[in-house]
Amino acid sequence: MAENDTHYNGVTDMNSTETTPVPSYGGIPAEPVIPLPNPGEGGPVYPGNNGSGGEPVIPLPNPGEGGPVYPGDNGSGGEPVIPLPNPGEGGPVYPGDNGSGGEPVIPLPNPGEGGPVYPGDNGSGGEPVIPLPNPGEGGPVYPGNNNCTNNNCNITWLPSFPSSPGYPPVSTQAFGQVRFLNASTNSFAVSIYIDSTNYASNSRFGSVSSYDWIADGFHTVTVRRANGMRNILLQQNFPFVANQKVTMILTDSASGGLEMVRVIDVGCSNLPCGSGCYRFANMSYSGSDFDLLLTGGETVFRNVGFQTVTSYKQAVSGSYQFTVADSNNYAFIRELPIIVIGAVATGSSVRQPLVTFSANITAGRNYTSYVLGNTWSGNGLRVLTLED
Repeated sequence: MAENDTHYNGVTDMNSTETTPVPSYGGIPAEPVIPLPNPGEGGPVYPGNNGSGGEPVIPLPNPGEGGPVYPGDNGSGGEPVIPLPNPGEGGPVYPGDNGSGGEPVIPLPNPGEGGPVYPGDNGSGGEPVIPLPNPGEGGPVYPGNNNCTNNNCNITWLPSFPSSPGYPPVSTQAFGQVRFLNASTNSFAVSIYIDSTNYASNSRFGSVSSYDWIADGFHTVTVRRANGMRNILLQQNFPFVANQKVTMILTDSASGGLEMVRVIDVGCSNLPCGSGCYRFANMSYSGSDFDLLLTGGETVFRNVGFQTVTSYKQAVSGSYQFTVADSNNYAFIRELPIIVIGAVATGSSVRQPLVTFSANITAGRNYTSYVLGNTWSGNGLRVLTLED
């Protein structure tokens, strides 16, 4: 034992005569430590002491394999940041630092693929605008942008309408037409309004306005004196229908006041060549009842009461002479099915005419003859024939 400075203190097994040596250095026994695994096999690596001592740290994965990258110390230390996706793969782009830092912005779609175009910066920045359709494909044309095809610049979508109180601002699809006929025998003039719009100013007995546009729906018709106190004489709600013409007739009432009669001006269709349409209306006075006759005595319409409008009848085009007479209730009297010039009366007697008038009927047109007034006032009876 003297030949070696290293000594082994034996540990005696109680059941054996052999001893297990305990290593020592310079005669001083060493403290045992847990063996360190090979760093290449995934064990913890202790920086700064070549594999021993210090505090262990979690091994860092290879940044090239998608793990987090710690900026500023080549893979160790510092605060971790979320890895940035490749901007070319559709991820958000961080302007001003080549893909890192700054505030993220939503990626802009390619303007050539139908996305919004941002004017003034070649597809980025600025305020977005809605892409303009091709004017040649029916989209709106914006004057001044040189997007003209086949001289279709500055197109307006408004149809051409006459100047009137009810001028429709966009399309006739939601508008009808209305006119007013004054059949009242009052001596003073009136003004007629629909809602707050004046459709007939200073209207007197026998006057009729032109057709004006009116929006589809219910509207309030108001009749006022045109002069003086302009107090309300009549106010009533009426329906108006798109694409429909109506004549509103102001008449005397049985009680001495005023009434408004609504007449739809829908004429004949599919007329034979050379024919028009004709009807008769009694807007004279309460209790009246008239027949309309040709000058030869043939009955065209019979028993037409106050505020009554007949149906249209086919009428061969030409100039007619008509007579209005009190109704004859004889059962054998028949109406003409078609109005023809020169028709010969059969079985009818000549009656005392109340008023006689003429009417010209043009092929393809619609007409209404209105009998107005009374037999005791200064206005008397008269007939006004209007084209509908």
